[in-house]
Amino acid sequence: MKTSPSYPPLFPQLLELLRCGLWDRQPDAALFRGLTHDQWLSLLLQGQQQSILGLMSEGVQRLPEDSQPPLDLRLQWFGYQQAIRHQQRQYGEARQEVLSWFLEAGIRCAVFKGDTFNALYPIPGLRMCGDVDLWFPDPDGVTQALQLLRKQGLQVTDPGNHHLVLEYKGLSFEMHHDFLNLPFKSRVPHTLVSTKHPVYTGLQLNPEANTVMVLTHAAHHFIETGLGLRHLCDWAVWLHRYGHTPEVQRGLTEIRRLGAGVFLTEFTALAVYLLGLESTDAESLIRFSRETRRERLLREMLLQGNLGKTHLAQKKHVPLVWFYLNSFLRELSLSAFWPRYVWASIPHQIRRTWRMLHRK
Repeated sequence: MKTSPSYPPLFPQLLELLRCGLWDRQPDAALFRGLTHDQWLSLLLQGQQQSILGLMSEGVQRLPEDSQPPLDLRLQWFGYQQAIRHQQRQYGEARQEVLSWFLEAGIRCAVFKGDTFNALYPIPGLRMCGDVDLWFPDPDGVTQALQLLRKQGLQVTDPGNHHLVLEYKGLSFEMHHDFLNLPFKSRVPHTLVSTKHPVYTGLQLNPEANTVMVLTHAAHHFIETGLGLRHLCDWAVWLHRYGHTPEVQRGLTEIRRLGAGVFLTEFTALAVYLLGLESTDAESLIRFSRETRRERLLREMLLQGNLGKTHLAQKKHVPLVWFYLNSFLRELSLSAFWPRYVWASIPHQIRRTWRMLHRK
């Protein structure tokens, strides 16, 4: 891919450190010799914004002494890595406790997204997470879970989206009625599978459903608010581990049927060209990739790497009508990546905008 002045400085160094965390390899020390204090600080801040600092920190520690950051920043990198590990342990303990309540009550519950993908990385525990996503496959599962939690005196809130939120021990749990949350139906099977891993033990989505979930979740985040390199890392390690399986291949077919084929192609192309994903299956997926679309996708990801927080922060500084109008125009400008989703979401976006304006 061509370099561009719109990319952040030190982007090659950022990618080198990220690849080390993804594929368990040694960094090219020559890229880091002579970096100044400010340049190392810039790399650290970029890693924070993209939620990939834990993965990058592993590469920093593998650099030889003459290529390491200054001592104060080296301590910061190490401190962030330990903080991420500590947060993962906190989430893991609280998650298993909450799941045990549902298990004892006979309420089926599966974990999806972050916690299950953490186990795919060479060094589990370095993937940053923000919450625990729970899916209740039975029609009354969320209702039963809500009643159970309220009996225990726990507060559950409804943010007005597609999930309820439980705050427990200072951590956030999202309780979903559906793991896809699309404005149209999918044929993906809703069966669950059991998994046993030091990172996570319990129920999770079947591989076909997981494939559709992780790709479509990234796609509608990208279109609605923004996403960053952490989502791309999840997709890369998923394809690296399971891309050759029949279940994942069926999931890819379903993604195309849902109309997200362009996003699938370009997102996978970034995983190959940026992150160094090596997979014969991935190569076949990017056959029709276009450089202009890849560049647009990457630029948006680098701008909105903090899951759209920069975009959402504009609410405080502009009139809401103007904010929602700009959001709608932005989504239309990205419609080429998933036309069916953008047009099917218009009624929902109108209702959401009206509700938010009415509340204000």
